[in-house]
Amino acid sequence: MAGRGAGKTASSVGMMEGACLVSRTDLLAWVNALLQVNLTKVEQCASGAIYCQILDSCHPNSVAMRKVNWTAKAEHEFIPNYKTLQAAFDKNFIEKHVDVDKIIRGKYQDNLEFLQWMKCHWDRERTGEDYDPQLAREGKSLAPWARSVGGAHGFSPAEKAPPLDKENVKPRTPAPKSVHEESDIKKPSVGGRLAFAASRPGTLGSRIPFKQTIGALSARASSGSLVNESPLKASAGAREQALLHKIEELESRVARRDRENEELRDTLDGIEAERDFYFRRLRGVEIMCSTLEAQMKSDHTQLDDSVTPAVIVKDIQGILYVQEEDDAPVQATSEGIDVMA
Repeated sequence: MAGRGAGKTASSVGMMEGACLVSRTDLLAWVNALLQVNLTKVEQCASGAIYCQILDSCHPNSVAMRKVNWTAKAEHEFIPNYKTLQAAFDKNFIEKHVDVDKIIRGKYQDNLEFLQWMKCHWDRERTGEDYDPQLAREGKSLAPWARSVGGAHGFSPAEKAPPLDKENVKPRTPAPKSVHEESDIKKPSVGGRLAFAASRPGTLGSRIPFKQTIGALSARASSGSLVNESPLKASAGAREQALLHKIEELESRVARRDRENEELRDTLDGIEAERDFYFRRLRGVEIMCSTLEAQMKSDHTQLDDSVTPAVIVKDIQGILYVQEEDDAPVQATSEGIDVMA
C-alpha cells in the first residue's frame, strides 16, 4: 500500500512544483553529479537511459539496469529503454503519462519538462541511501556524450561525485537567462502541461496511457517507420534509386534464366522423344528374338528352312526402319517375322 501511495503522490506532481521550475543548467549539474556523467544538453536524455537511472537512484534495484542501452543512437533503439522505464513505473505504482513519441525525437521542451518532473519525483521519494551509479550500470560503457573526463564509464573510481547539499556548493552569480529559457520555465506550453498531466480518469494526460504509447512506438519500430523518420532520411532517395536499379538487374537476370530454361526444356523433350523411338525399336527386336527362341524350345527342332539369316536380317531392318505412325506389335511365324498391323 505504501508503494501505491507513492505512485499517487508522483501522479499529483504539478507544473508549479519547485523542481518543475528548475533551470536547465541546474538540472544538468544535478544529473551529472547524481549519475557521474557529463551531459551538456537536456536533449541528450532522449534515449531514456538517464531517466531509467534517475528512477533507479530514487527506488534502488527497481529498474532492470542490465537492459538499459546506453549507446542507443536511433529513435527505434530508444524504445526498449522506455519499456524498462514503464516496467519500473508499474513496479513502484507510479501513474504517470509520458509522451514517448515526442521525447524520443530529442526536442528541448519535452525533455526539459520530463527531466523537471523526474527531479521533483526524486526530491519527494528518494530513500537517502548511498547510490553508486557506476555499480548500478554494471560496467556498461556510456555513449561518448555522457562520458566524463574521468574515464569511459563516468568518474574514475578514486573520484567522488560532487556533493548535492546546497551549503557545499560555491555561491555563483546566476547567468542571465535567455528569452527562450524564461519562456520554457515560466510559461510552459500546452503540450508540456499535457505531457505532465496525471493519469487519472477525466484528465487530459489519461487519454494516451504510457503503455499504449510504448506499444504503438514498438509497432512502428518493427515496421521500420521510425527508421524512416531518422536523420538518414536525406539519403533515402539514393538508397531507393540503388534498390530500383538492383531490382531491374535481377528482373533481367530472371528473364534470361527463363529463356535458358525454355531452351533446355525443348532440348530435353527432343532427347526424350528420341529415347522413346529407339526403345520401341529395340523392344521390337527383343520380342522377335524371344518368340523365335520359344518356338525352337517348344518344337525341339530347328526352324523352317524358310527362316534364313537373310530373312531374319530383313525382319530386323523392318522393325528398325518402320515409320512412327506404323509402329505395331511384332509376331514371329514359321515363314519369318511379321509386323502386326
